[in-house]
Amino acid sequence: MPEGAPEQCQVCGNHALVPRRVTDAVVRECEFCGHIEGPSELVELLELQREAEELGCSEYSYPLARFIDELPGVKLLGDSGGNRKLGTMPFVAFELSDHRTWQLENLGQALRLMREELSREWMIEFTFDYQLGFELRTRPDGRKTHDPDEIEAARRDLLHMWRRLRGYTALAWWKQG
Repeated sequence: MPEGAPEQCQVCGNHALVPRRVTDAVVRECEFCGHIEGPSELVELLELQREAEELGCSEYSYPLARFIDELPGVKLLGDSGGNRKLGTMPFVAFELSDHRTWQLENLGQALRLMREELSREWMIEFTFDYQLGFELRTRPDGRKTHDPDEIEAARRDLLHMWRRLRGYTALAWWKQG
């Protein structure tokens, strides 16, 4: 493309590409067809967040919840991106559909490795409500409600976990199941 020529969408050819800041980078979104151009990880995140919106899910927890649901032997039971008005923290609930613990061990090992990178202390909690389940959630501190800044920090942690877990799946210790 000649210098100074307007950029155009790779999908539809439209020239109305709007810059959009996502976390620490900028992507370009076509105003006509919605195609997103930019770093692949951010494009994937935005597409997952769009999918969450279409499904009526939380854009904060959906990327991690979907990742966990796609793990072999794991079934998603529910998730929440938290609620700033009610002061509730985000979580992802799942069960081991094949009753083998290797994915649970992988998630636990990953949490241990990420411990210093996360703003909140996270844990995997055993639950039982008609079935054996687990919840990935922040460690309780005795309060029923949390302030909006704490909820936002936990939401950022969810996205950070999603990014890191995607990389961990390629490592030998993750594949040993």
